[in-house]
Amino acid sequence: MSNRSSLDQELALLRGLIAEMANHVDSQFADAMNALLQGDTELAEQVVEGDDAIDALELRIDEQCEHILALHSPVAVDLRMLIMAVKIDTDLERIGDHCSNLSRNARHLADAPGLLAQTRLPKMADMARTMLREAEDAFLENDRLKARKVIARDLQVNRLHDETFSMLVKMMEEGHEQAEALSHLLTVSKALERISDHAKNVAQGIVFMIEGRDIRHRGVDEEEEAAPNNGQPDASSDVSSREA
Repeated sequence: MSNRSSLDQELALLRGLIAEMANHVDSQFADAMNALLQGDTELAEQVVEGDDAIDALELRIDEQCEHILALHSPVAVDLRMLIMAVKIDTDLERIGDHCSNLSRNARHLADAPGLLAQTRLPKMADMARTMLREAEDAFLENDRLKARKVIARDLQVNRLHDETFSMLVKMMEEGHEQAEALSHLLTVSKALERISDHAKNVAQGIVFMIEGRDIRHRGVDEEEEAAPNNGQPDASSDVSSREA
């Protein structure tokens, strides 16, 4: 087998591992939100326990990257692929941690059924999950335009987080009887905002991998202009109808 064929096989294995991790994280995210919305503490415990599998995948991906570097000394686009694989691996692991954090709030919200549904948090979760899935698609399809679309969506999630924060604080100031539950919803909002940030990081890494351009510190206006739909929401932003 030629060195090129061998390298291609090793990179294909690496892509498969990253896709497996992304699918697992997406499932954890769906379960965490269902646990919160339904006050299902048993499902919340399963999410926390499931984080070990994500951690194990993180180590396997790191090991595969080290293996490729040691055997093939890749350059150019192959080297960028390895660099971004390590970064994507880290961001997915952090999303898994935030899913566990989301789940830990479930028992505090179990006595306040329906409160979460009154907020913009389900919408935030839909949009953050859309970002995660589209980032995975962009990675598997080498689609830089789809990756840029993910980056633009982060602005929408940030705005929802700001709106949610203001609304929850106002409810507490007005003496809402479920103030403790509201404080946990603030934590949920922050976790969703951070998940969106990590999905954006993954998308930025994909743009670097394809174009060789590091866009992490470009201005917000510049990113909005570069996005396929100028950062505006579209019909695909709601994943509630997609399969978990």
